[in-house]
Amino acid sequence: MSTGPGFKVKHVNSNLQLLQKDRSDTTVATKERPLLLLFGWMLAKKRHLNKYGNMYLSKGFDVMTIQVKPYQILIPTKIQKVVQNVLDHLEQDPKTPRRPIMVHGLSVGGYVYGEMLVKLKNAPDRYDAIRKGLRGQIFDSVIDFDGIPKGFSAALTKNRMIRASVRKCLEGYFRVFEKSISCHYKRSSDSFKDNELQLPSLMMYSLSDPVCNPEVIEATGKQWRMRNIHSVTKHFEDSKHVGIFHKHPECYVETILKFLEDIGLEEYTREDNGEKVEKTTKM
Repeated sequence: MSTGPGFKVKHVNSNLQLLQKDRSDTTVATKERPLLLLFGWMLAKKRHLNKYGNMYLSKGFDVMTIQVKPYQILIPTKIQKVVQNVLDHLEQDPKTPRRPIMVHGLSVGGYVYGEMLVKLKNAPDRYDAIRKGLRGQIFDSVIDFDGIPKGFSAALTKNRMIRASVRKCLEGYFRVFEKSISCHYKRSSDSFKDNELQLPSLMMYSLSDPVCNPEVIEATGKQWRMRNIHSVTKHFEDSKHVGIFHKHPECYVETILKFLEDIGLEEYTREDNGEKVEKTTKM
């Protein structure tokens, strides 16, 4: 990732990468930068996530990217190991209790994040600092459990016949292994929708997206608002799946910055630890 001077990249493992301010840089002030957990979509490459990561880096955040492979998506225990690695890193980081944590999930990244919510709920005392640090969540083209077969097949191939075949196979796979496989997806989905931590939320989607379900997204946002949870849904007319940022970069960034302001994180984006940050959408 091209992060510019004053930043460094740490490869935690094959799934996790941390981009942060170089602490050896003498211009860095003592104020801790907020952390963004970026849950990527299936088959997302580093250069794809670079655009999102650079945006948050320029706004004063450190960024941890979480990438998963297709076979991991199909085996929930593999995803749970990835999520455990994320939590272990945060648990061992002395900065965690002192800074806000934001989440940005893309497509099936919402499912991966849901697995993290399950672990946070099951061990509230152990992960108390992480739970208290979480300040908000942003989702782009997020898909629910029912959308995984469709999303998985669409990501693998553009051939309609092969795509339909893969989708049917996955639907059968989930039916046959409901007690050993599907139950994990459903538990993640339930934790996502439950929003036990009552985190302010922004969900963006495209009406022309063939994968995500606008009705589910809007219904989820409505449920949260009925519980007095700050929840914003933003739709676009003409973007591909996980293509909103590429199609509408200025509106995308403005929507995120407005959300960060609404939930009280504007103070962290005004200055980059003592260095002025320009509000630009150029990546």
